[in-house]
Amino acid sequence: MKSKIQYYTEVKNGVRFMECRCCGTMVEVTSRTTSIKCDVCVREDYDKDFPFSQPTAYKSNGRPRGWAFMKEYVDKDGNVFYKGKEQPGLKGTLKPTVMKVKPKKPKLSKGQKAQLYNETLSEIHKLKKQLQKAKFKKDQKQITSQIKKLQKKVR
Repeated sequence: MKSKIQYYTEVKNGVRFMECRCCGTMVEVTSRTTSIKCDVCVREDYDKDFPFSQPTAYKSNGRPRGWAFMKEYVDKDGNVFYKGKEQPGLKGTLKPTVMKVKPKKPKLSKGQKAQLYNETLSEIHKLKKQLQKAKFKKDQKQITSQIKKLQKKVR
């Protein structure tokens, strides 16, 4: 059976106080509280290992993006990685992996997005007029597929 640790409590002017389990300072608590950690101790703990307290900058390791998700990757030094884990026994046995990294597309401004939206809508309008004039089924299918593609862009 587990034994519960009892922390020192006292009541002053109808208010219950309990000692902090780390540093021993008295903290105001409710009647059902079994243990407490004061705000100073909590802040100290967060400063040690809280992920957002000290932002770290990205450090490049010389490998392209997504190399750890490849089945097999060989870096310039001949180190072989299989599913992101190094295989020291295979070092220098394979040729380095050549990976072409696609640059990110530049983000469009609000005005550019609006212009692109208006252009696609006008193109859809033109295609709908062509659809009304189209006589053959094959022409109608081709135009409707183009309209559907443009409508996906609009969404």
